[in-house]
Amino acid sequence: MNNEDLFYISLVVIAVALLIYGVWYTTAYRGTNYQNALNVENKDDICATPEGYTDQEWKEHMGHHPDRYGECLGG
Repeated sequence: MNNEDLFYISLVVIAVALLIYGVWYTTAYRGTNYQNALNVENKDDICATPEGYTDQEWKEHMGHHPDRYGECLGG
């Protein structure tokens, strides 16, 4: 194997590792956080900041889900 082959093999390995990490992060970390947010959400007023969040954290969370919290964001 020459250096060029090793370079391309390294690129493929890095790309696969990044893909695996991205899938894991999206399903394990973000999915869990979103589910936790749904569990503490006030069912009567989804715009109200739930326990365990600051107002800023909740506003930021809602900004990631404009389809769900559009009315809370003024849109």
